[in-house]
Amino acid sequence: MSQARTFFLLLFLAFELSSARGWSQSISDCEGAITLCGDLYTETEASFNTGAIYEYTGICNQNLEQSSVWYTFTVQQDGLLSFVLTPLNPMDDYDWGLFDITTGGCEGIGTALLSPEVGCNSYGVAPPEPNGPTGISTANGGTGNSNGPGNFNGPPFNADLPVQAGETYALVVMNWTNSLEGYEIDFGQSTASLYDETSPVIDSVFVENCENTTFKIYLSEYVNFLSVTTEDFELIGPDGSVHEFWSVVGLSGVNGYSQVLVLNLEDPILNSGLYELHITDEAGSILDACGNLGEGFIGVELTVLEPPVSWDTYEVLLCPDDVANLSVTSVVSQPENTDYTYVWSWDMAGAPVVGTGPGLESMGDGLYDVTISTDPPCYSASGSFEVVTEECSLTIPNVITPENGDAMNNAFRVDGLDQYPGSTVRIYNRWGDLVFSAENFGTSAGWDPSADEASEGTYYYELRILRGDDDVSIFTTSGETVFTANGDPYIELTGSFSLLRKKR
Repeated sequence: MSQARTFFLLLFLAFELSSARGWSQSISDCEGAITLCGDLYTETEASFNTGAIYEYTGICNQNLEQSSVWYTFTVQQDGLLSFVLTPLNPMDDYDWGLFDITTGGCEGIGTALLSPEVGCNSYGVAPPEPNGPTGISTANGGTGNSNGPGNFNGPPFNADLPVQAGETYALVVMNWTNSLEGYEIDFGQSTASLYDETSPVIDSVFVENCENTTFKIYLSEYVNFLSVTTEDFELIGPDGSVHEFWSVVGLSGVNGYSQVLVLNLEDPILNSGLYELHITDEAGSILDACGNLGEGFIGVELTVLEPPVSWDTYEVLLCPDDVANLSVTSVVSQPENTDYTYVWSWDMAGAPVVGTGPGLESMGDGLYDVTISTDPPCYSASGSFEVVTEECSLTIPNVITPENGDAMNNAFRVDGLDQYPGSTVRIYNRWGDLVFSAENFGTSAGWDPSADEASEGTYYYELRILRGDDDVSIFTTSGETVFTANGDPYIELTGSFSLLRKKR
């Protein structure tokens, strides 16, 4: 680059900075770089802009970008990189910069650690002398790795550059004379293998909706999404069933190429399991920039979520000093093939969340609300428990009146005995015959005999209460009796009651 261009560059830089936002992404940006797929590349339509982003171009170019075209390639085999850039008009002046973008990508250009500059040449002479070829070529007298500007800071060629497989490079070529005639780049002297011969494959898949019908796939490299069709993919179920797609679109495209595609299934998934997303050869249109055809498949674990079930407020009665184990499954049977998350709240708590499991131990009277959600949170349900503490006295009746037409006091039952699971009862008639027994009497409806089962008269009971370590208060016709805890887990009571029937 000759010093005669200084005034022109300052004007051009001012114009580029003021108008950069107006350009769309193009080959004049690193992100829109042309992928090199062969030794020889000819550019017949030179660029006259710097694209959407004014980018760093190298020390020898004084970080000035002018009429640029970007190229990229990934080394396939170790060796030496060499290229010869020949203007189609020998008078034209082309400068270039080369960056290792393996780690930092295009965004890292301009930082020595992320995407370092590895080569730069801005050799140039003033007219009427021809500029001629430039590039990287020890065979053409190249030395060093940064030459120019002008013809007093090194030759037009740099020394051959050692490169390793897996490294990705970005090359920017700048048309300083704004020629319309273009140039030719020849990488034939390189001993390294530079061009992509690897088929695109699916790197990862993310399910984007609750119905398992939208898939976002990330490919191993950019493909021409303008040619991709739904026939290029199929989803195969665990049972071998084939599911087809009705649409496919490319995201974040650059020059018609994208690395991210979104697929939509024709029908919803009905069964959970491990599915396989295949790239098919039916349409043969998943092609990278070098024409390599996509292939292979990836496993996708799909879960069909069952919505949880809600319920209304469920009342829980407690004796003093007792706690309740509130459980979602104790009220409503929830689907077993779906995992849920739980959020509990208590109207008496200062914190909005008091529990996150399927069950919760009560912390006092009040309303406990629980929200049940699928994971991911596609569906949710809710329910409540109203915890109320009452005095847990037991009341033993002295008379029952079954089948007397008022539906009241029909059965012999002990109010409050449901708080003492495992309590038993035996009832005898006046002759000592056992007429009724129950092993968990507190949870039963009691003894409600028909006229054929029991006539009027006096009956006798033996009540065995499993009270644990609790004091128990019992009401009978004689009044209240409190049985204090004495280490015996049972209270055994006997007594009698009358059975009366309506006179006919």
